[in-house]
Amino acid sequence: MPTRPTSRRLTGICALALVIAMTPGTIAATIGVVADRDGDAVDVHASAVLDADMPTAWHVLTDYDRYPAFIPDLRRSRVVGRRGSVVTVEQSGDALLWLLRLPVEVTFEIDESPPNRLESHAVAGSLRALTSQYELTPLAVGIRLDYFGRITPGFALLGPFEKAAVEHNIARQFQALADEVERQAATTRLNARAPTGPH
Repeated sequence: MPTRPTSRRLTGICALALVIAMTPGTIAATIGVVADRDGDAVDVHASAVLDADMPTAWHVLTDYDRYPAFIPDLRRSRVVGRRGSVVTVEQSGDALLWLLRLPVEVTFEIDESPPNRLESHAVAGSLRALTSQYELTPLAVGIRLDYFGRITPGFALLGPFEKAAVEHNIARQFQALADEVERQAATTRLNARAPTGPH
């Protein structure tokens, strides 16, 4: 799991996340992202409190084939196998660092533990290593979505910029995921209130 950051560092990172979240003309979930270097690996924790329900969030998290519709720079995501609770998913897209676009291909094995936890690890692809976990926690109002990841990118080109690249890309993807959960939850609530027929 990621180590605890200093309060000054967390404040700076959260400020960056808020800038990303509050893009003009959009209504976006507020996220927090913390990244720390640990040798060759980067540990990341992302979190958001969402105006959504657990079933909707679980549906979005596990709708792997639809990820390219809302995750930025993800070109392909498809389920290629299922074995009990374990789902094998192939994904391809780009990792961004300023003007650089680095192609990334990863095959994940994802262990689903409904209704609130996904654990995955990369079994093939561009990255040297990747393990991650999503957790959903019900709150008095809404839910909390947490992401814990440990990524060993292995991009020699990036060198000391690997941490920044990982943090930036995880923040963008987590923001998009959080926004999609809230969007689908709002649509569900709206449909539930809509009249079903003539009075």
